[in-house]
Amino acid sequence: MIKLVFALFVAALMLLSPTFAHSQTVAPTLDEAAVDRVMREYFEAYSHGDMPAVMSFVSVPFMVQGPNGFATFTTAQEALDWYTKYRDAAVKQGYARTEWIDLGVKLLGRSYAIATGTYVRYKADGSELNRSGGTYLLNKVNGVWKIGANIGYPIEHAFKLN
Repeated sequence: MIKLVFALFVAALMLLSPTFAHSQTVAPTLDEAAVDRVMREYFEAYSHGDMPAVMSFVSVPFMVQGPNGFATFTTAQEALDWYTKYRDAAVKQGYARTEWIDLGVKLLGRSYAIATGTYVRYKADGSELNRSGGTYLLNKVNGVWKIGANIGYPIEHAFKLN
């Protein structure tokens, strides 16, 4: 089932994104490092509640799939509203920051990448709020890696890329 969801997201990104023809060729290890950096900086911005910075890592259309369902956002404002609402709800539960436990990156050609792993959410007092698995599909927009899909799931379903 997870493989089907990934295939659908990748197909949707390819169909919806105008960046496929405009990708830039860069050494794969540099692109993998760039995607890793994007994912870490994205979590850092989200942890600080810097929603404009979070949105700098996101491309639209943007898709999210998680325990609460599936949503597609066609504008940056829709995605920003979702992120703000989602983070506000987490803060009400004591959320303070998110940190990757492990993160793997795999390039899917020159224009697409998958980043996946597990992460822990912490409360303000430093105790653990929860752990989750997450998979993100990224595409290059004007030479910059952007998140096009965010898939969250229970930690027991998390996996590592080879």
